[in-house]
Amino acid sequence: MTLRDRANAFILALLITMIIFMPMAVQSQISEECCEQREFELFLVGEPDDGILTPFYSELNTEEVEVEVTSSIGGEVKIATWDVTWRIEGEYLSETWEFSIPYKLQGAAGFTLNATLEVKIGGDTYEGSISAPEILLTGEGNLEIPVEVAQGDISEGDLVEITLSVQNLVFTSPGEDTGVFFVWGSEEYDASIRVKLPLLEILIKDPSVTGNLVYLPVMIKSGFEDDMWSKSNGIAKVQNIEISESPIVILRDIGVEVTFVWEVPANSDGIIKFEFELIPQPGLIISSNKTHEIVVGEDSGPNDWYPEVEPLRDGGSTIEVDIDTKFKGNSIEKQISIEFDGAMSQWIRWGLDNIGNSTLDSNSWWKNLNSYSDSIKSTEKHNGKVDDSEIRALKNHLIGSRSDLRSFFANGLYLEIESIIGINPIDLGPTEININMGATRAFSSEEMIITIETSYAIEENQRQLLVENFIRPSSEQIWDEVSLNIMFKTNMLTGMGDIYADEMDYTLRRWIIMESISITEADIDTEIEFRIEFVPPSSIIFSPLVSAMISVLALSVALVIGMALTKRRARVPTMITVLVLGALAFTIYWMGLPLQIVLGIVSTSVLLVFPISLVSPTSKTIEKITNKVGGPYVKCPSCGISNQVKSMVRPLRIPCSECNSILRIEN
Repeated sequence: MTLRDRANAFILALLITMIIFMPMAVQSQISEECCEQREFELFLVGEPDDGILTPFYSELNTEEVEVEVTSSIGGEVKIATWDVTWRIEGEYLSETWEFSIPYKLQGAAGFTLNATLEVKIGGDTYEGSISAPEILLTGEGNLEIPVEVAQGDISEGDLVEITLSVQNLVFTSPGEDTGVFFVWGSEEYDASIRVKLPLLEILIKDPSVTGNLVYLPVMIKSGFEDDMWSKSNGIAKVQNIEISESPIVILRDIGVEVTFVWEVPANSDGIIKFEFELIPQPGLIISSNKTHEIVVGEDSGPNDWYPEVEPLRDGGSTIEVDIDTKFKGNSIEKQISIEFDGAMSQWIRWGLDNIGNSTLDSNSWWKNLNSYSDSIKSTEKHNGKVDDSEIRALKNHLIGSRSDLRSFFANGLYLEIESIIGINPIDLGPTEININMGATRAFSSEEMIITIETSYAIEENQRQLLVENFIRPSSEQIWDEVSLNIMFKTNMLTGMGDIYADEMDYTLRRWIIMESISITEADIDTEIEFRIEFVPPSSIIFSPLVSAMISVLALSVALVIGMALTKRRARVPTMITVLVLGALAFTIYWMGLPLQIVLGIVSTSVLLVFPISLVSPTSKTIEKITNKVGGPYVKCPSCGISNQVKSMVRPLRIPCSECNSILRIEN
């Protein structure tokens, strides 16, 4: 090999080595926007004088809105007007828009009418109508009106408005309370107008990589801001496998950016196919996909998925509150676990990573932690993840002041901490707070957990709050799903007393060593005002152990008295009474009903022993009855067994049924 060949070989080997050890890179196809204009429904919601058009099926309520027309008319009656301000400009083609609204007929065989639908798009007005004197409408159905819309342009801020009116309404065979109801606004009665307007654009942006995590941002451009994501169903897939983690949601000037976090599996070949689907309503699936080439290595790619401004908290979050309570008579110990994910998790992660950030909005809650800025290294600030020093800063802030604790929950998490703990935070004893960031400390929407361990003293005969509605009212929906789990336990010498519950079910059980309340509620309606309280008893008599001992003692006394009073009487009625009342008392005891009822039943068993024993038949009476029914009995002197004498012959010899001794009967 010549010197020149060796040089060429060396250069080629060097190039191959550089390619192999090159830092991780991200390559993608050229970003393409979607989507083509298509037909979709604008649903009718809201009251007749304040109606709204919405593309989101999730905005339909469980209860419908209705307008009744009650008499035959010759003039025009306006049913309702619905509108929406369009925030995305574009062109719409000449199409037939289909309007449909359910109706319900009452008190007549049928009806006929003329109906008119006026459609306004910005400054343009279109009208559709039906003349139906020849068509008899009966029962329930849909009134459908087509509207011919000419080609035109819609600008940002234009109002899309529709108005429904009816004329010449005539009922056939009317009776009492005759009328027709036009209904809308619910899933059952989903009135709508089918339109073809520019709705949104989807742009799949280039991904970025941090470690083994790939951030896949999707920009959704629409005039509905973050509602286009939060009120729709969204699905993202990598290599045909759905990403289950909640995405990062950031509101931008042109729409909402949704970033999905995907963990690269081992031995990945670096070529991935990313697919995204958005479903604002059934039947409307807007999809886009893109192929990326990634290589796991050093961090690279654009970092614009990390928000420079404080992220929104209303992008969809679920919360689960677990409360483990121990009641010790004069004090209560609680361990509270608050688990949440989604937009609220993003807000906390971003806030911790931006402690001391001078660009924070003046109303930002995170400005309260600016005094802790010096305790955090400069390398740990604004680095896209939560560090130990930032967690310590928040913990110290919450533990240092009860008012700061209340402020964080009320103004940060939109939770009433007093309703969760059961007492004003100022009255709490020693308190420990832990913050668990979950599976990752990176900026994400992964689940995180805040744990509070505390205790406080209580007063006897004073109502104590166990829990009440703890979601703070807000103009925006912060929490999409709320779950609550409670376990409340006492010791053997402490009773729970009277319990007062409103709009919340619970299970109470009583054992000899404790009493317990358990509550498990999923998907709680945040608008319901629920509340559970209890009143600690003032006497140890109403504790699980003492009340059980008193019950056993009372039943034992009843048995002894019954045995003593029935030496020469029938014992069966007395024993049955004591056993039945005892079983009833212990069933009520276990079910957790008031101990006053339990003690009343066992006391009754003692009192009933006396009259029942006294009215029970004597042994002689029973013997006489027996003799009349089945003949006399004679007792064997050898073994003591009673033998029935079935013959009236005297004298009579019979063998003993036990020892075969011969018994001689003279009389």
